[in-house]
Amino acid sequence: MLGGDPPTFSDRTMAVAIGFSKFPINATPLDERFEHVDAFWRRWQERPSVQAAYADRNSGAPELDNRA
Repeated sequence: MLGGDPPTFSDRTMAVAIGFSKFPINATPLDERFEHVDAFWRRWQERPSVQAAYADRNSGAPELDNRA
């Protein structure tokens, strides 16, 4: 995370911003220009709380719903 292991307000804000960018209407890919943001997003998705929150696979964001 940005400031250590427990998520901070900044971590949550960044995750929400990235999450909103994943909905089909926005569809912003995190390509090589955003390698640090992409690394943050991958770490965020590995958190047990995030996995539990999207366990129903019905968020509307394909990247979150189709996670392996």
